[in-house]
Amino acid sequence: MRAVAAAAGVSLAQVQYYFRSKDQLIAAAFRYVGDQLLASLHTVHGDEPSWARLREAIWLWLPLDDEREQAGRVWLAFAATAATHPRLTNESAHLDTDLRAWFANELDTLKQAGHTHPDLDTTATAAQLLALIDGVTLQSLVMPTEQRRRLACNTIDRFLTSLDDSPQ
Repeated sequence: MRAVAAAAGVSLAQVQYYFRSKDQLIAAAFRYVGDQLLASLHTVHGDEPSWARLREAIWLWLPLDDEREQAGRVWLAFAATAATHPRLTNESAHLDTDLRAWFANELDTLKQAGHTHPDLDTTATAAQLLALIDGVTLQSLVMPTEQRRRLACNTIDRFLTSLDDSPQ
């Protein structure tokens, strides 16, 4: 709490006025980061879902530059904390639900347009996609920056390509 107060340039009492416990502060920060992540989906170009739009949304989060690396490290810290703190587990679960719903909606639209196999389970595929993003993010954070883009292409792009059933 002291470190947060110092970083914000406010007194410890001000931080404690708004956040009665460390868990409340962490939960608020997690909600903020989650809201920022969801808001970034609105910056993706194109009105209609497409493979390019889906890829662009995913690549917004991958730690391929300094800013996204910092965001990835924050996500990792929150995810690790949420795994061991029941109050934060719910915050994490809600964010994951929202992200899976966004991906499933994009995939549903692609499916309706005939760009995926007609039997594609978009809900399960959205969960797989989120798991791939989490895994690529974690792996990227422990490797040199110059190797991260290749990892992302070899996993995320190959996965998306395997789903694309569009006439070539």
